[in-house]
Amino acid sequence: MIRFILQRLFQGLIVIIAVISLTFLIVRLGPGNPFAKEREMPEYVRQNLEKLYGLDQPLHVQLGRNLWNFATLDLPVSYRLKGWTVGDIIAQGFPVSFTVGGCAFLIAIGIGIPAGALAAVRAGQFQDRATMLVATLGICVPSLVLGPLISLCFGLKLQWFNAGGWYDADDWVLPSVTLGLISAAAVARLTRGGLRETLAADHIRTARAKGLSESVIIMRHAFRLACLPLLNYLGPLAAGLISGSFVTETVFQLPGLGRHFISSALHKDFTLAMGLAAFFAVLIVGFNLLVDILQAWLNPRIRLTEK
Repeated sequence: MIRFILQRLFQGLIVIIAVISLTFLIVRLGPGNPFAKEREMPEYVRQNLEKLYGLDQPLHVQLGRNLWNFATLDLPVSYRLKGWTVGDIIAQGFPVSFTVGGCAFLIAIGIGIPAGALAAVRAGQFQDRATMLVATLGICVPSLVLGPLISLCFGLKLQWFNAGGWYDADDWVLPSVTLGLISAAAVARLTRGGLRETLAADHIRTARAKGLSESVIIMRHAFRLACLPLLNYLGPLAAGLISGSFVTETVFQLPGLGRHFISSALHKDFTLAMGLAAFFAVLIVGFNLLVDILQAWLNPRIRLTEK
């Protein structure tokens, strides 16, 4: 177990370095510069700013300096948000994104798993067809459409919640429901597919022949294996939700990390773009490691040392 974890951590470190490097090269080699304003900047001013931030140095020197800063947790200053380091921006926006994304994740599994299990048990019946119809609609409707509809209904019409902003303790509800319902649709389809396949396996027929009740068969024998494909999806899903959604945070005017993902690329804020990409990569690596450990616990035939 320890050897496997160390191997995955080493692989994850390589992934994080690669993500930072690719993000730097993509943003750095693109057109424009981080100091562009509406008014034309004198050439000598631009050169002085590039010298101040080290942008006049070769690309490999800039990349190496930034990698060292991230490795030592000496996070650099944002080019666009003066006086703010990348760490300050993440610390300011992550609690909002974590609250919204964490609640959305709980909504997704709280609705999606029971709905998918019901559809699998009632395969071909009305419950199955109705659940899959709703799940398909949920997957097809983007947050750009669902978010404004939820905000209009529960925020402006019924006035149960604030239509936007981050002011009250319940401002997480509408954005979390938006993200949670969309994610629940995919969770339901994965749960249904995995459980249907497992219920048709030989060991399930053997358990039924022994006279075990259907609920015991599903919960004790079928669901442990059926949720393995679902776990592979839940890891990246959790990382994506808690790291912030640009569309949802824009619709509900939330001060989370999602808006910084796009603005850092548009404004050529190299340090912020690399910091956010590294932060997201760390979440992906961490959740994927957790998923592998859970899969080995649920299915003893999986040997962590063989991966």
